Amino acid sequence: MRIGVVSDTHRNVEFLIEAVDWLSTRHKIAMLYHLGDDYDDVKALADKYIDIVQVPGLYDQRYTDGSLPKKIMENVLGIRILLVHSMEKDVTPDDRMTADIILHGHSHHCSITLEDGLLCMNPGHLKGPKDKNFSPTFGLLDIQDKNIQVKIFGLDFKPVSSMELCRSENRLYKV
Repeated sequence: MRIGVVSDTHRNVEFLIEAVDWLSTRHKIAMLYHLGDDYDDVKALADKYIDIVQVPGLYDQRYTDGSLPKKIMENVLGIRILLVHSMEKDVTPDDRMTADIILHGHSHHCSITLEDGLLCMNPGHLKGPKDKNFSPTFGLLDIQDKNIQVKIFGLDFKPVSSMELCRSENRLYKV
């Protein structure tokens, strides 16, 4: 299953639509994960007919008042994926033990890390041409029976970072 991953769109629906159109056309994503800031940006994707799972960001009143969940756990082909906006504010030690993958945003800096079998990915931001000195980026998560591939792309659609993994019964490992 191929899943697009975006974060920190901050009302820049133009960049969001550009990334999702490319992910849909080029990679045939089955779903999109939006990791907050701004929650309502995905309304611009209504005509894309794509399943969207999302969490709010820190600047959303619904994050603060608890009317929307700050984290969502998805199960994709037996892989437990935790969606949050902020690693620092939203992820507990228990989350680190139960998740196989944590997808997060907030910093606007893209990253892919694997530590003790836990994959963490921040797809970066789609806020503008530069934000916090970082260019806009977005991610792709491809989960197959035994292998997982994660990639981050710039808006020029060139890969910025990637990692290939295989899974055992209880953790992920680099190929």
